[in-house]
Amino acid sequence: MEYQNQTAERTSNISDQPEHLAELNRIASGLKNPTFPKIFAVELCADCDLNCSMCHHDQMIRPKGNMPMPLWQKCADEIAEIAPKTNVWFSFCGEPLLMPDRLIEMLNYGEKVGLKSLNLNTNGMRLTNDVAKRLLDTSLSTIVIGIDGFSKEVYEENRFLGDRDIVYANVQFLLEERQRRGQGPEIMVQFIEMDNNANEFEAYRNHWLGLGATVKLRRQLSWGGKFETAIDVANERRIACPWAITMMHLFWDGRVPRCPGDTEGEESAGNAWDDSLKDLWANLSGYRQLHLDHKFDDLPERCDACTDWKTGASIKLRPGQVDHSERIRPSQ
Repeated sequence: MEYQNQTAERTSNISDQPEHLAELNRIASGLKNPTFPKIFAVELCADCDLNCSMCHHDQMIRPKGNMPMPLWQKCADEIAEIAPKTNVWFSFCGEPLLMPDRLIEMLNYGEKVGLKSLNLNTNGMRLTNDVAKRLLDTSLSTIVIGIDGFSKEVYEENRFLGDRDIVYANVQFLLEERQRRGQGPEIMVQFIEMDNNANEFEAYRNHWLGLGATVKLRRQLSWGGKFETAIDVANERRIACPWAITMMHLFWDGRVPRCPGDTEGEESAGNAWDDSLKDLWANLSGYRQLHLDHKFDDLPERCDACTDWKTGASIKLRPGQVDHSERIRPSQ
């Protein structure tokens, strides 16, 4: 199957797709102002070993560091008491596997205090055989590996400083080890569709489904307006931002940014060292309500340039299931 690769063509296609507009409306209909976040993203460390084309990391100027264990314990204890089913993700602005020992320690502590959904997002470069076995020994629910290309050329263009062959071998071992054990987390390979990789998706999908992985296909984020994307939806169709409504992010130093697009923490809700997560989330309630009331002109200036509300849902393709990836792909 051939896919269009030109940005202008793909932009027109996506903006005109009634399926995409229906998807946004479906997402909007399920949004409400919750008393606690559905998703809690933990920045174990703010450093990264890659320089990916779709990521803002090389633009970051805030100090980088590693989260102390006592801060995680404080947060995990509170989440376990208030909402133990919260989806906790070790991901945000850094690579968690730069600190595998600390990550394992945090995962084990989270399980100990009763957290029910512990998840990992990694680029896979440091997913060695030893680390893979140790991760499978934990109670992880999901491991997502960002692999945005099938060919070596395209993968390494998108994941600069990464090695396609190393990552593919690492993930294949992880899948084989999980199969050998007969149990373990869902293992997803994530494909962010961009102009240079869209024509590789079919081969990518077939390769990874054949090995037993879940294939996650999603559109590119603007990261709060830092990147242009190929999605163009008219502002009069704007919906409340699902990222702002459902997710809470924690920097390594305890700061909680207003939203994931605020990667510098310029509009902080406070610090988890000083306040409870419940109170920090409540500090942002008025901001979330502006979204839900469609009072977009009253939102902070950063929201004017951000297009992440347009992104829509990802598609997850699992071995043996019907392929619905056309829902997210450009029309032919």
